Amino acid sequence: MGRKSIIKERKQLNAKQRKWLANTLPFFYKHGIQGPTMNDIANHLGLSKATIYNYYESKEDLVHDSLWLKLKELDKFRDLLFDDSKDFVARYFEGVNFATTQLHGMTDEYLQDLRNHYPKSWQSVEMYYEKSVENLKKYYDIGIQNGTFRPFNTDLMATFDLRFFNMMVDANFLVSNRITVENAFNEYFNMKFNGILMTRDLTILTNFQNN
Repeated sequence: MGRKSIIKERKQLNAKQRKWLANTLPFFYKHGIQGPTMNDIANHLGLSKATIYNYYESKEDLVHDSLWLKLKELDKFRDLLFDDSKDFVARYFEGVNFATTQLHGMTDEYLQDLRNHYPKSWQSVEMYYEKSVENLKKYYDIGIQNGTFRPFNTDLMATFDLRFFNMMVDANFLVSNRITVENAFNEYFNMKFNGILMTRDLTILTNFQNN
């Protein structure tokens, strides 16, 4: 908390660069960052290594800009969450569905490489997670204030949401549970807002909590 944002506007990227960066991320998701060389990346993009070096002095710069572009795209999550023109609950559905879809495909190998070898880029990830928790907590606090939600621990709920995002990044989790990202999100949304009880009689739960 309180750290100065490092997801700031970088030099203007042209359409060609944005296309390269968008195509680089899935390659990193699949192969990790440490293994592939600049030659491997150039071959994947159908470019010469010299062309890449015209724009990026190092592999680290390429890694950071590809991540930066993804995080900038994820800024839409906040916009959706606080869009006053839409139904309050519908905002959450659209926002979290958007974020989940955007994060799909990201692998643990990619994240581990960022954490262990690219500290500047990893700091951007940590800052994004931190801001996401703050935005979700703010959304829940507003919902309690306007009567949409009953009172609950908004810090805890926001953290649960981030844990859900992490599960959606885990391809092994999805495969082992035979579930798609879309189905997982729909189940999560349904359980959160509709609950798992067949009726709304919470007498048993209330008695349990009072014991």
